Amino acid sequence: MSKVDTKKIDVIAPSLGRRFSGINASMMAVIPEQTKLTGIVGLGLNLDSNKVPVISFKQFLFGCWRDKWRIWHARRNIDMLTGIILKYVFRYKIVLVFTSVAQRYHKSLTKFYINQMSEIICPSNISASYLEYKPNIVPHGVNTSIFYPSTSEDKQSENIVVPCENTIGIFGRIRKSKGTEEFIDAVIKVLQHHDNWGAVVIGESTPKDLEFKKMLEDKVLKAGLESRIVFTGFLKDSAEIPKWYRAIDIVVCASHNEGFGLPALEAMASKCSVIATKAGAWPEFITDGENGYLVDTKSSEQIAEKLEILMSNDSLRNQIAQNGYNLVTSKYKIENEAEGIQEIYDKLLAEKNKGC
Repeated sequence: MSKVDTKKIDVIAPSLGRRFSGINASMMAVIPEQTKLTGIVGLGLNLDSNKVPVISFKQFLFGCWRDKWRIWHARRNIDMLTGIILKYVFRYKIVLVFTSVAQRYHKSLTKFYINQMSEIICPSNISASYLEYKPNIVPHGVNTSIFYPSTSEDKQSENIVVPCENTIGIFGRIRKSKGTEEFIDAVIKVLQHHDNWGAVVIGESTPKDLEFKKMLEDKVLKAGLESRIVFTGFLKDSAEIPKWYRAIDIVVCASHNEGFGLPALEAMASKCSVIATKAGAWPEFITDGENGYLVDTKSSEQIAEKLEILMSNDSLRNQIAQNGYNLVTSKYKIENEAEGIQEIYDKLLAEKNKGC
């Protein structure tokens, strides 16, 4: 761990959960942009120090005690609890902020933690609706220097092998709640009469979902489409993910539930047409038939219907992709997220410093 000048640190972003999750991914997306605006560091587990500045627990405990006010930006219950203990037991000069993405009513203990926070941030109106008072809405953003449309040069140099001339894709863990089965059922139906189209499932299965994945592979084999529906498995290099978006024409986001649903925005930034379920924040930024299509959860029939529309009309597919791209680049860039969060930090620190 490199030596850090703790006097320059204004924001601590704890990551105290044991497992890597979408929370870690969103932190590693936005923190590099936040470093352009403030002195922010990550603290804890499952943070890539090559992507975000991090400090050790020792550096934090001895270097960030009481010299000045700092933001403690929690994203999990354990982050909130730790911040509460640091502030009220050990008297650290920290202002507590929490980002809530859950689309459910919180349990009593979580409500207690939330009530100790100075500000709450939600990435969507749907997650905000489950809180008892109005939070700040700051949508997640996409790094458009990483997720961007393909060019002819990209297709020649990125070495992504797709099964057919045109491709449908789904991203994420292979499990029932991600809608992978509905995706497979839908593409099996539509590929029967579109010979120049294929499909890819980009993501891995946890050990408990291997039987589920095998069932999906058996469906593909039974349909005789094993050469046109490909399972990539785990991508060892996360830098491959944007390349896959650029190689795909239509992205399906089929989850039964979502905290926010960043893959839809990543697909739009890559100028893919998007079909998404009415889960997470997707209904908040997808206007049905204009910049994407919305379908009911657990409906392979509706996914197949929208796929058929897009696969049969190149002009419409390209226009919807363009509209989605225009939306992301105007409202949902990572810079917008970082700036929105910074406004909240600035207000809180100004209030504290004014009272000093």
